[in-house]
Amino acid sequence: MRTEILQLKDLGRMPNESINDPDNIVEVIRSYDELLKRIQLPISFDEAEVLVQIFPESSFYDLQWDLLKLGESVIRIDDGDKYIQLINACPSQEWKGVLNIRYKNYKKERENYYEKEQIIRSSYGSMSDRSKPCRMWLILEF
Repeated sequence: MRTEILQLKDLGRMPNESINDPDNIVEVIRSYDELLKRIQLPISFDEAEVLVQIFPESSFYDLQWDLLKLGESVIRIDDGDKYIQLINACPSQEWKGVLNIRYKNYKKERENYYEKEQIIRSSYGSMSDRSKPCRMWLILEF
């Protein structure tokens, strides 16, 4: 596991953003921000499991969106149940809900894509059918 992930784990869960934040909050924000920015994709599922644990309950100066982006980068794993387990490990009810909704939308979009692909294949044959290439590409750009 890369150093940045371990350092974020050591920092712990992001605190909630508040109007009453102490003066040293700038240093806390900077610590999370610098570590998150150094993480290059792809990340491993194990690393995503660590990152999902540090979501704030609601928000932390928009850094929760960086966490979301990193966590969702492992969405393409073959085992959807494993990704659901990752979502359920999130300690924030708000962000767990956001992750669930976004995962459902992702699955729905994939299903729609595969349905349209099947319709195209059944209507126009395989990609090796060179007699209709222009029409095929027009349909694929929906």
